[in-house]
Amino acid sequence: MDTYPLLTIGLTFLIGTIVGGLLSAWPSQFVILALLGGFGFAIALGSTLGLPSYVSIGLVVPILAFTTYAGLRILHSIDQYDRVAPHLASVRKKYGPISTYLVTHAGAFGIVGVIVVSTFLIGWWVTVVIAYILDVKVSTAMIGTAVGLLVGAFVFWASYEGLTRWVPNPLIITAITIVIFSASARIITYRAQRRG
Repeated sequence: MDTYPLLTIGLTFLIGTIVGGLLSAWPSQFVILALLGGFGFAIALGSTLGLPSYVSIGLVVPILAFTTYAGLRILHSIDQYDRVAPHLASVRKKYGPISTYLVTHAGAFGIVGVIVVSTFLIGWWVTVVIAYILDVKVSTAMIGTAVGLLVGAFVFWASYEGLTRWVPNPLIITAITIVIFSASARIITYRAQRRG
């Protein structure tokens, strides 16, 4: 615990969230849905709890930022163990061409731009993987993550509010927006795999 305090805090947070979700505590369910589905799932749960969409989105940003930070710190700390190193090396080998393609074609944006786009379109876990594969400093990765989350929050909120005029059901709106963002992310990933 003294050697890796952030790892201890991150694991405690994760275990507490899972246990709270199993016990049907709505804050834990909110965190779990935010981690699994980003803004869309959190808005759907938030609307059933009576939270406005902007409050739900505002709560998701720090949750995903903390999770990204904890994920990066955990990966860098467990990278030191001999038993885990071969598995992490295989992850670097598997996703290396896609990440290299993104950095090569990012132009002026560079690595921070790649992290912004991956956070915005795909999610926090891809950001952690890309930052780890490219050996990006945690501070640089967090700048890109913060910008990506803020852009994603604004775009998702605007999309959600725009769709509520035609579709009153938050679950249907969530499904529509997740399909749109997932399709966009899949197209980018497919192109990166073909050219990588």
